[in-house]
Amino acid sequence: MNYNNPFSDKNFSRGHKTLTWGTFFFGGTLFLLAVLIFAYPALIACFIAGLILLAGISTLTAWKLWQFRKNVSHLEQWEKPVTENDRYWTRITYFRWHA
Repeated sequence: MNYNNPFSDKNFSRGHKTLTWGTFFFGGTLFLLAVLIFAYPALIACFIAGLILLAGISTLTAWKLWQFRKNVSHLEQWEKPVTENDRYWTRITYFRWHA
């Protein structure tokens, strides 16, 4: 019986199948990782070294991009004029008259 349910059982069974498959796949991956770490304890050191390496590379990249942005912002101002008078830049030049 449907009981005013707009969803069919086909959608629920498909979603349940996907969720079950994802859970088994994730659990199997974790189990394989646990077996590998138990068999080769040096993998823990390799994983930690890889994380430290990735953290260092990402920090260095962020630092270089920040420095580049800071250097480029000194070259040219990209801001739009706020008012109508800011559209024109004026410069006062003083001349000295020598007699």
